[in-house]
Amino acid sequence: MHSFQWVQGALGIIVGLGMTRIIISIVNCIIGRTQIKLDWVPFAWAGTIFILLLQFSWGLVEIEKVVPVWTFAIFICLLIFILNLFLAGAMILPNSESQAGGDLRVWYERQGRWAMPFLILYVLLAYVFNWYFLDKGPESNPASALFAVLALNAFVSRSRRVLEITTILSVLVSAGIFVEMLMAEV
Repeated sequence: MHSFQWVQGALGIIVGLGMTRIIISIVNCIIGRTQIKLDWVPFAWAGTIFILLLQFSWGLVEIEKVVPVWTFAIFICLLIFILNLFLAGAMILPNSESQAGGDLRVWYERQGRWAMPFLILYVLLAYVFNWYFLDKGPESNPASALFAVLALNAFVSRSRRVLEITTILSVLVSAGIFVEMLMAEV
C-alpha cells in the first residue's frame, strides 16, 4: 500500500468522526427538543464546521499531487491541522440533552463558543499549509481570513446581535465554499 493511502485513511477517519459527532449532536438536540430550548446559532456554526470538514475531505483527493514525499512530520502536521477542526466540531453542540442543561443558547455561551479557538487555529493553519505545499500567499485564501475574524468575534463578543450577524456571515461564507466545491472538477 502506498504511504499516501495510509495518510489519507488516518486523516479520513478523523474527518469522518468529526462529521459523525456533529450529526449525532444535531440528532440528540432535535430528539431532546421538548427538554431543550433550541437556538439556531450553534446549529449554524455546526453546519459551517461540517462544510469545512467536507472541504478538507475533498482536499485530501488533491493533496497527493502536491506532496512529493510523505514523511511522518508532514503527517503529524496534517493530523494537528484536522484535529483542530474535529475539536471545533465536537465542542460546538452538546452530546446530550442533559449536557445542554435545558437551554442551547445558554449552553453555547458557556461551552459551545469554546469551539471557536480551534476553528481559528484550523483556518490559520490553512495559510501555513497553502504556503508550504502550494507556495500560495495569504491573498490566495481570503475565506480563511474571514473565518478567523468571524470565529474570533463569535468567541469574544457578548452581544447577541453581533453573534447573530457574525453567524449569518459565517453561513454565507461556508455556502460560498460549498458552491465552489460543487463547481470544482477533480
